[in-house]
Amino acid sequence: MGWQSVEEEVRAIAEAVWSSPCRSEQVAGTQCDGVVHVRKDYLVLIEISVRDDLAKLRDDVTKLAQMKAALMSQGKYAETYFVTSQNNHPSLTAAADAAGVEFHTIESFASKFLASSQYVYERSRRPFGSAVEPQTGVSDESPFTPISYVDPKGKKYSVEDISAALAGKKRIILLGEFGTGKSRCVKETFRALSDTSDSFTPIAIDLRDNWGYRRFDHMVRNHLDALGLSDFADNLVKSVRRGNHPLLLDGFDEIGSQSWSGDAAMLAEVRRKSLEGVRDAVQSSGGAGLVITGRDHYFSSDTEMLESLGLEADTIVLRCPEEFSEAEAANYVATHSNSTSVPEWMPRKPLICQLLVSLDPAELVLLQESADGEVDFFEKVVDAICHRETRINAAIDASTVKRILLRLAQVSRTQPDYAERLTLQALNEAFFAVTGYAPIDESAILLQRLPYLGRIGAESSDRTFIDPYAKGGLRGLAVEHSFATSAMEAAREIWVQPLDDFGMRVWSRRLVKDASPLKFVRQCIAHGNMQAAADYVATRLLSDDQEIDFEKLSIDGGEMTSLSFVDVSVKNLTITNVHVSELTFDNARFDNVFIDDCLVDRLVGVSSREDLPTAFGTKFFVEEYDEALSSARISTLNLTNSQKTLMALVKKLFFQPGSGRREEALVRGTESYWDKTVADKVLRQFVTEGVLHKVKGDQGWVYIPQRRYTKRMASLVAEQKLSQDPYWELVS
Repeated sequence: MGWQSVEEEVRAIAEAVWSSPCRSEQVAGTQCDGVVHVRKDYLVLIEISVRDDLAKLRDDVTKLAQMKAALMSQGKYAETYFVTSQNNHPSLTAAADAAGVEFHTIESFASKFLASSQYVYERSRRPFGSAVEPQTGVSDESPFTPISYVDPKGKKYSVEDISAALAGKKRIILLGEFGTGKSRCVKETFRALSDTSDSFTPIAIDLRDNWGYRRFDHMVRNHLDALGLSDFADNLVKSVRRGNHPLLLDGFDEIGSQSWSGDAAMLAEVRRKSLEGVRDAVQSSGGAGLVITGRDHYFSSDTEMLESLGLEADTIVLRCPEEFSEAEAANYVATHSNSTSVPEWMPRKPLICQLLVSLDPAELVLLQESADGEVDFFEKVVDAICHRETRINAAIDASTVKRILLRLAQVSRTQPDYAERLTLQALNEAFFAVTGYAPIDESAILLQRLPYLGRIGAESSDRTFIDPYAKGGLRGLAVEHSFATSAMEAAREIWVQPLDDFGMRVWSRRLVKDASPLKFVRQCIAHGNMQAAADYVATRLLSDDQEIDFEKLSIDGGEMTSLSFVDVSVKNLTITNVHVSELTFDNARFDNVFIDDCLVDRLVGVSSREDLPTAFGTKFFVEEYDEALSSARISTLNLTNSQKTLMALVKKLFFQPGSGRREEALVRGTESYWDKTVADKVLRQFVTEGVLHKVKGDQGWVYIPQRRYTKRMASLVAEQKLSQDPYWELVS
């Protein structure tokens, strides 16, 4: 640091401490680097040096002592300080003490009055917002995986870029959904800025700890009190107001309002009022660099966001990436655990990667290899996220947050997907339905920052689910709960959106196979919720059961994402007026089943209308036939039984609905050409090479395909005798 910069920094500290200008001037005929006139009879004298010449330093100390003595003779008191950018010299310290002069390095001078080193130490030991271990809530000290934050024009910023912008007095808003690393960015920015200045440390405040504060100085005092540094509050407040410290304010969506309204304009005013302290911080920070973080969907518009935070249109707005890249996720998992791979089905959101590596290694292996591993992990993630939300307000338990999310996921099905929106009234009603009381006090903030939800547009207060994967899973959990409890509010709703494939798999895992679900299905039909019945049939057919009796169930209307008639005998079912996105047919038998007046976008396993079984009526319309490979078609191929067995295994494991296949289900429909010896050899090889995982299920062994091999298997099926794949050669 150059001499001029050192002087400016020392003078800035002095002005903040003594609330008066610090200038170079003559005292008793001697030029002094820094003089503060606290009162007419009280001065502060500071000599500043960047040299390490001991003789020169001793001369400066002597000069200070002489000026102090001269002022004393005039009846004026003087505090005297010698500040150097060099390291401490024991002999010089002794000489200064003897002359009644305090000797300081810049760091010790700043620490004496502004608690600079103490603040960095204490703040670094505390959690930064949500950057905590998901299981324990303690500060996350794991290695940081660098990512880029992007502005509206696509320009990428690293933590170093953000730190440089703040040092250049820029104002930044960092937006991101839950679990995308906003708080971790604040933590890393704090570290970077703390390394660049020994005097003026960044001030990093978790806004969740400052409910109800309308003045910035109160927020700073509250913050320092929590760190045990309240003795320095007066000086630091003054120093911040002079623009000496970059501000890092984390969680504008967590500084809760004390009321809730279903009216958008009134709620915007509630948000604005709750952020008075933040606006005061922006206005009172002396033009210093500043970053404020929060969830993207908290405000109803970008205009409201800027106005509520007190920022101008030239503010840099950055967004966290929603997910790690594939390489970043793999690097994160490898760095933080003994695992070398990321499950193919796992979303790559930073929080979810953090939850994954926090699992016990044995549990992680089980999740990756289990037929229900994806569903089990999804539930763990939902529960962890709900617990994470309640750290903001312990008065609302995690189960309440989860039930509100499930309620909203279910309510959203009453609208078509292209017009899906959750109004403030819908949020209010969901809260009331779960808790039995209106959202007031601390609970109001929860509704404004619910995970998985985002604004439908820049100028709208309405919300929608922004994560299709999570929405599908939550809907599956919601239907499971409604059927398990025979919830009549679900029976009375008119759903117009079907469960997606993941939602059906979530429900299928716990779908009871006795008469109770069918009884509730009939109640749903009686009250007009035909979609619930369609969901039930499509989900029930995902099981590996050889025979399913629907007991004369009749469905007239609804949608199905997929419908799978594979290796099953279906009895006593009528389906009419249903739109099916994809129907898969292979080795199915029908008894008293009638399916007609339906539209199917794609039918897999049949080449034409003439090949359909008699269960399908004359008004059954198909947009696209995809003959694909069926067990019956494989039997007609000009292949050996060994090759046909391999084809059947690949087809059943990789190209039929579901997440896995029971061992006994692999044989169904292939009896005419099945070679058990070859099948056992191929399965052993698949398991050995990681193409399949073999796990113990409730009814025998289950084989779980690893989807990264799907492309390879598709090539094998397409090329057949021309294939040079080792698996083809294994059976040829």
